[in-house]
Amino acid sequence: MKKTKLFIEHVYDFDLLGVISSVRFYKMAWCINKTLSVRLKKEEDISLEVKNERTSLFGNYIFENESCYLQLYKNKSLDGENAYLIPEMQHYDYLIKSSLEYQSFAAEEIIKALKEVTWIEYIAAIEVNNLKSKDNFLT
Repeated sequence: MKKTKLFIEHVYDFDLLGVISSVRFYKMAWCINKTLSVRLKKEEDISLEVKNERTSLFGNYIFENESCYLQLYKNKSLDGENAYLIPEMQHYDYLIKSSLEYQSFAAEEIIKALKEVTWIEYIAAIEVNNLKSKDNFLT
């Protein structure tokens, strides 16, 4: 009997930014809210299967309206395990996902605005297509 395989090609139509900062998660959301004039709201934690087939929780905040979509993630798991949303980029504390469908915020504008925040030590764009763990953002 001949077997047929199904290959699914996902489209990653979003920008991803990495942030290094020592502030707490809720304060980072507050900083982004104040700087970008948005209203990130705490959402239910995301549960992902990570190494050794364990499940880890990752915190996230979301802001969405008709012209903008932003999502703030905590890169390190909330449950105290040494698990990361992007294991190959453990040096980032937070990740910001911005949808390309909405053009009110371009990645360059977000970077420029957030570089002025004193609590953000470093912010940079991440090339999503080069990530091994890019499927973690298909939520």
